[in-house]
Amino acid sequence: MKKLLTKKHPTKKLLLAGAGHAHIGLLRRLANKRLDDLKDIEVSIITEQPQTLYSGMLPGWMAGHYDLRDISINITDLCKRARVTLVQRPIVAVDADKEIVTTAEKEHFHYQMLSLNTGADTDMTWLDTDALADEYLENTVIPVRPIFNFVEQWQQILKQAKQTSSYKVAVVGAGAAATELVMAAQFALQQINANHQACLVCSEHLLSDFDAGFRSRVIKQLQRHNVKIIYERAESLADGQLIMSQQTLAADAVIAATGVIGSAWTGHTNLATVDEGFIAVNDKQQSISHDNVFAVGDVATRVDREMAHSGVHAVFGGKVEADNLLAYLAGDNLKSYQPKNRTLYLLACGDKYAIGSWGSFSVEGRWVWWLKRYIDKRFVNSYK
Repeated sequence: MKKLLTKKHPTKKLLLAGAGHAHIGLLRRLANKRLDDLKDIEVSIITEQPQTLYSGMLPGWMAGHYDLRDISINITDLCKRARVTLVQRPIVAVDADKEIVTTAEKEHFHYQMLSLNTGADTDMTWLDTDALADEYLENTVIPVRPIFNFVEQWQQILKQAKQTSSYKVAVVGAGAAATELVMAAQFALQQINANHQACLVCSEHLLSDFDAGFRSRVIKQLQRHNVKIIYERAESLADGQLIMSQQTLAADAVIAATGVIGSAWTGHTNLATVDEGFIAVNDKQQSISHDNVFAVGDVATRVDREMAHSGVHAVFGGKVEADNLLAYLAGDNLKSYQPKNRTLYLLACGDKYAIGSWGSFSVEGRWVWWLKRYIDKRFVNSYK
């Protein structure tokens, strides 16, 4: 009797680059239940760190309300449970024509389908060329991204602050992240010594993406914490002085929360990019130049509509992108990510106090902080 042969489908390679919200969400789904759509798919993830730090809880960690483990998501553990291969490397290039991702160790990883969720770098173009080239300033001007580097340097700031009677930190930036960071820094420094001071250098456009009511509440909280607000543009740093358009400010450390630009590796790709090196995607979070490549979060920019780089879009866009990865593999129709007109935004104010925003409606209080804490901890704990 002849043996019946079952046709074996060729294994496809799905490569996830980065461990942002979309990818950890997909890893969780795979860990909870092996999806039939992926039975002939070999899934790998390349990421530099074995953990992801949740940026929404970073100011709370700075202020001392959380331990580092409270804001960490273990990628190694997720990969084991999801039966996904983990490659702990930074990527340096993507050749989308040849379907190859290259790491810093010159290793080449082939794929049939690629998803990019690597995040972005802090925009440091506000510093003049001489300051950018000064190696000494690397430990004085501290970009918020990459977050792991920032965490290490913030710990060094606290050590230095404990060894002096007067320590000054300047936070450069005009968005919500900058205001959260400066209030967290002020709260933490004041716990060490009442003479320590955090300042916000925000140019003339503080919180321009928010309505006047929310902006007014945030400014009052900055004033409550005695944070000095300087409505000027920072330009350089020399001899411990932050140089602005009209004055200088003594600063032992400068934290840059000045928006994002494309990661360095985006300068070494033939994927279509826009603006400052962001991967150009459509409403499906799909590359406009290579349809087997998807990108979401800060690494990507939508070409069909204007949309800010924010954690809200990273989370909700990431869910749609993860669905589309599975749909693409199964040959199903892809979904569009249509952002909501209004989203809940919760801004921590250093101590256990927060401001909430829903469109033009805003509230504040300690109960808002506890609401934020509940939402944030539930998010992180869902991966444990």
